[in-house]
Amino acid sequence: MNDNIEGKIKVEAGKRYSWCSCGESNKYPLCDGSHNKLEGMQPVRTWFHEDLEVFFSRENGKLQLKVEKLEKMFNNI
Repeated sequence: MNDNIEGKIKVEAGKRYSWCSCGESNKYPLCDGSHNKLEGMQPVRTWFHEDLEVFFSRENGKLQLKVEKLEKMFNNI
């Protein structure tokens, strides 16, 4: 996988998200189970209490997330 990647996704309240920590997922930044072939790797699992937009980047092998409220973005239009 390209080591420097970025993008954004919308997440829904109450839904579990598994974030890829190995960098091998075909659904990056979300986990697709590719870590199962690697020793000692696990996804980072999170739940959100409201609908949000998550900006993600992977730099030098490290996943970074920035979370913003959807209303904040629409108020600026």
